[in-house]
Amino acid sequence: MEWKAVKNLLLVLLILLNGVLGFFNYRQYQQNVLTSSQERAIYEVLSQNHIILYTDLLTKFPPMRKVSLKAPNYSRDDIKQQFFAGEETTITVEFDKTIIKSPQKTLTMEGNQGNIVFTEGTRQSQKITLEQAKKEAGLFVDTLKKSNEKFEIGSVREIEDGYEITFFQKYKGLWIFANYYKVTVGQNGISSVKLTYFEVEGFTGEKKDICFSDEALLTFLIEVEKEREQTGIYETITVQKMELGYDFQQMEELTADSVAKLVPCYYIYVLGKEEPYRINAYTNEMIQPAKGQNDGVL
Repeated sequence: MEWKAVKNLLLVLLILLNGVLGFFNYRQYQQNVLTSSQERAIYEVLSQNHIILYTDLLTKFPPMRKVSLKAPNYSRDDIKQQFFAGEETTITVEFDKTIIKSPQKTLTMEGNQGNIVFTEGTRQSQKITLEQAKKEAGLFVDTLKKSNEKFEIGSVREIEDGYEITFFQKYKGLWIFANYYKVTVGQNGISSVKLTYFEVEGFTGEKKDICFSDEALLTFLIEVEKEREQTGIYETITVQKMELGYDFQQMEELTADSVAKLVPCYYIYVLGKEEPYRINAYTNEMIQPAKGQNDGVL
């Protein structure tokens, strides 16, 4: 009889403990969710400062870990096989650059960064629609990426006679902004491809809280006001999209045999601007372009 009473007491204690844990989990969930009042407030603040938010806001912000990267170890044979399978090529080395040419295209590789230029495009001339451009670019990216990797369209920019379509890697459902293919498609098909590639090793370190999307947008607003003051241009700005993913804390390059850690960051895309605004989600600070780069590494 006594043992039965003890079991009942333990059962009650377990139920109470489960309720307490559930309460704290719910409180933690609430702490990591943007409320509707916060969402309305940031829309109003931006509107008052002539910034139109033409996108839905992210509303859930669980703590995030860093992502570990390492520079890929390419050989010239690997590069030839991946980009010039079956083609006759010539190879030239200029300092840290390797230049490989065939009658159809030229590839310039410098470390983990590359640029492909197609001499006469990839097909006969015809009018191009956005959907056709996306399809052509996607098929080409599929020939370059590894079978276990996933790349998705992150941004599209209309340019003269075509489109510039940027694919970012998706790793376990999260954007890896440091890995991308930027494909330019026009009436003659693909004219050029810029790429940056690192090997993703996985998540690393402890989970840390990140700033909410409304906080990041306030940092973005401060940066916009700085630019307005510097240029004297006070036009209305339209935010087309806002994404959360991973990038460098600064726009530094990764050298061979080194390892880097990516931090969570927000990408804010503005109509008419070539590159997004980048904000470190840990510190809520702008990520500045590297030296010699105009609007970032993309």
